[in-house]
Amino acid sequence: MDSILLSILSTQFLSVSLNILAYIDPGTGSIILQALVASVVGAAIAVKLFWHRILKFLGIRKPANTDPSEKPGDNKK
Repeated sequence: MDSILLSILSTQFLSVSLNILAYIDPGTGSIILQALVASVVGAAIAVKLFWHRILKFLGIRKPANTDPSEKPGDNKK
């Protein structure tokens, strides 16, 4: 009995036509596309700016100053 009532109610629910007054116009689609492109370009620029730090963090590249006794600006000529 419960399954028959459930099937009747679900059929009635699905047969109701809803008026949906929302759509995505070309301007909105363009803004979404611009946001996606901007996020990809921003991520690429961030990786480019921090590329050497990323390589050092991963252990692929060693720091430039490997001698701890040498200080920056110390000229030994």
